[in-house]
Amino acid sequence: MFRLAFISILFVVLTSCSLTKPSEYFKSTDLVGTWELKFDGVYPYWFSQIGFTEDGRKCVLSYEFDTSGRVSMDYYLSKYKVEDGYLYSEIAFSSTPYVRTGEVIKDRIDILVKDYFEVFMVGPLSGSTAERHQRLSDVSPEELCKIVENFRITSNAKAASAVRAF
Repeated sequence: MFRLAFISILFVVLTSCSLTKPSEYFKSTDLVGTWELKFDGVYPYWFSQIGFTEDGRKCVLSYEFDTSGRVSMDYYLSKYKVEDGYLYSEIAFSSTPYVRTGEVIKDRIDILVKDYFEVFMVGPLSGSTAERHQRLSDVSPEELCKIVENFRITSNAKAASAVRAF
């Protein structure tokens, strides 16, 4: 009986060790694909879809639902890299004042497996909760980036029209 219990415990330990990788083995290519950033339980309700492309672009569409049923959407485009267990995102364009162009966001990668990853923001501000992501297998990161780019072009055209009208 002791042997069976020991073998079972050893199996669980070895299996769990094989499912996670030390942070030095995380690579940018591990993130390529589209992910959903899950709601963290702090209202208002929100979620984001994030596309990581092979050429290093990170495209984000984020939705927030207020208590009156209104929906707001923000989006941003950045370049990303994974280095020494951290995800770095340098913002190239943003529709929200919370994520500013030129800013570099530094997230500590705590878990990164095939269909799930978890990070904790350490800069420019410290996060309050872990950010949990689930892979979306049927959404192309390139298509998501096209949407973000089209929103950027449209918002720039509207801003230019507003300046001309003024």
